[in-house]
Amino acid sequence: MLKHILILMTVLFANAHATEAKSIVPLVTGLTITTALNEASTGDYESIKRLEARHGAGWHIVYSATFPANRAAIGVERVESTRFQRDVDLLKASTYRQRFESDVDEDYPDTTALGASTQVLRALKQQGKSTFRVVESVSIFPASVANDSALGLANLLTEGETEFKGELKRIKSQTLAVIVNGRLQQLPVIVAQGSLLANGAGQIPAMFTFLDDEKNPLALRWSIGKSTLSVVRIDWPQQDAVVTLGNQLTQQKHISLPGLYFDFGSATLKPASAKALQTILSIVKKTSGKLRLEGHTDNIGVATANQALSQARAQAVRTALVKLDATLATRLAAQGFGASRPIADNKVMEGRAQNRRVELVLLP
Repeated sequence: MLKHILILMTVLFANAHATEAKSIVPLVTGLTITTALNEASTGDYESIKRLEARHGAGWHIVYSATFPANRAAIGVERVESTRFQRDVDLLKASTYRQRFESDVDEDYPDTTALGASTQVLRALKQQGKSTFRVVESVSIFPASVANDSALGLANLLTEGETEFKGELKRIKSQTLAVIVNGRLQQLPVIVAQGSLLANGAGQIPAMFTFLDDEKNPLALRWSIGKSTLSVVRIDWPQQDAVVTLGNQLTQQKHISLPGLYFDFGSATLKPASAKALQTILSIVKKTSGKLRLEGHTDNIGVATANQALSQARAQAVRTALVKLDATLATRLAAQGFGASRPIADNKVMEGRAQNRRVELVLLP
């Protein structure tokens, strides 16, 4: 009898431990986080962070982004970087270094690159407050620099980098809509706000929304001054993606393809799309009949330009797939629809992110 009780307790403990260890968004190789910054006249500028590989007690993160090149948002600034993220800092650091720099092998101890640390999230949940520091590039706050005297002064005191520090106070728990592996999901979050000192030059109001996941408390939305950044897409490799998406295609006759990334305003596929292309290839090869890749955009900009861009992006995916398997050339077409078929509200970044998509359609 005692033996049976001990076995039962062991099983219960193991199950409880497994449940406790489960993460909402797991830190796994290939996890890709897309963040958007809006400029009303030019559209949503996106940055992409990708966990490229484990290295010792940490991660190599690959980062790429395009941002307005100056306050008038004429042209873009491109940033390509790699950073080492220590596991211990994901647990304990109080500094979120959101800024990435080109042509630098980045390594910043005592900082996080994805959001808050476990310690900061726990403090917000248990004590209702936490000290917090953010290091950011002034170039992604063009509206605030032009209209906020404190941030403008902070910009004069530094070469493009601003430190915001102070205390965040938890104000509420709620859910936030984010595209996760191609589907819109409501994620549990903690919202915190505070007045942060910008390079010692003045107080800036700030608000942060963190994923309520102690294993991975991503910063999903944050506002500093008058500028807001939002995570609009999260993707990571799914073992059953081919089966799941294939079944969805058979039943619904169309699917939105996750894991495809393009340069800003162009049809150039980013290297981070390689895994998704292999998944799409497997789905197409397992599906009978003719198919079409359909490109869609948000409604920012001129309709004719959006139409051309959507066509070019659909064609770029087709070209990449045919390059992987030439036999698909007779089965796979491409067509663009511009902004004519929205599936979400174009007035918000999250909606525009849903509308910027490439779909795979099973033809009758």
